[in-house]
Amino acid sequence: MKKYIPLCLVLSSILSLQLYAAEKPRRFVEFGVDLGGGLANNLTGVRDIMKKQVYLDMDALSRSIKDHGIDLNADIESAVFFNFNIGELWGFGISTGVEGSINGNIPKSFFTLLTEGNIHQHNFEGDFTIFGGIYTNTALDVHATFGKIRVGVIPALFVPLIYIPRSGINYGLYTDDNLSAHAKADIQIYSPFSLENPDPSVAMQGSGFDLSLQGEYALLPFLDLGGTLSHIPLGGAELKHKLQISTDTYEINGDKILEGEGLDIPDFELKREYTTGSYRVFRPLRFDVYALWRPLLVDFFSLRPNIGFTHVFGADIPPYFNAGLEVRLSVLRLLFFHVGTGYEESVWRHRLGFALNLRIFEVDLEAGLRSQDFEKSFNLQGASVKVGLRLGF
Repeated sequence: MKKYIPLCLVLSSILSLQLYAAEKPRRFVEFGVDLGGGLANNLTGVRDIMKKQVYLDMDALSRSIKDHGIDLNADIESAVFFNFNIGELWGFGISTGVEGSINGNIPKSFFTLLTEGNIHQHNFEGDFTIFGGIYTNTALDVHATFGKIRVGVIPALFVPLIYIPRSGINYGLYTDDNLSAHAKADIQIYSPFSLENPDPSVAMQGSGFDLSLQGEYALLPFLDLGGTLSHIPLGGAELKHKLQISTDTYEINGDKILEGEGLDIPDFELKREYTTGSYRVFRPLRFDVYALWRPLLVDFFSLRPNIGFTHVFGADIPPYFNAGLEVRLSVLRLLFFHVGTGYEESVWRHRLGFALNLRIFEVDLEAGLRSQDFEKSFNLQGASVKVGLRLGF
């Protein structure tokens, strides 16, 4: 029996931690700052180039590219906020920040042309595309708890600092019977102020308005169910300035070669045109449902699976499917750890985070790996970092 006493003591100590909730303690008054961002691609990673000798195997690269081509992604999120909490029942906050993402795509046909030429394939065409937006926002956050139910309402004013509808460069090369090619660029960039003579002081004149809702219900002692509906559009932002980067349609006709004439290749010159008008923009609408499951019947260890979708207004793309799983661990409401993985807005994201909460002072750190392809997301083909600081009492 003596050999079981230490084990029993350990188990009893672990079970006693259920008195300490996995959620961080709420401060009466809190000031905080968050800053983060990330990059991702599905072509190559740091491991491929951090070598003494780098061999660029274009054939291998071309075979690794999927039919939809090479995806590129960059995002940013930052916020400054102030919260005021009344016990565990009510919470009020105000925040301002910048968030958003820019996405790009390079067609696979372009790399096939570079690596294989026109031996096996004679016609090539595709689009180099770019789209996305960077938004600044100011939000009011109101949370309340009614018995087993927690609800939150977050109205927000927002302005896209930069918004790019899906656009880019279209090209074609045809070598079946003769040589012919064409290329045309048309990229549109919208902003609340002129990009030729920027004046950010007028940015908020075209503000949009949206609403986010949150809800959570303690269904069982070990299971909470919740959901979020973010950026419900109530009024779009009016962007009155546009920068259009474009070219004429450049064409090459191979008939001149057959006739003994030289091949005239025109210069691919980009034109910039600054115009005014009106373009309405909404922030992406996102819906998620999740569960907070404590499988050991104690609060210090929990699992949080989620599933949902994101719809980008005005983009010629289907809604994004989102899903993920996060594991959370709390030690005496002092140290907090989380590790998560998921598929969010076409990017696989793996995260590892840590927080030290000393009540009047808290620091949060998170690092992650990411890529549009799951198997490549562990090859340093993308990374993210997030830092947070909170002060209060």
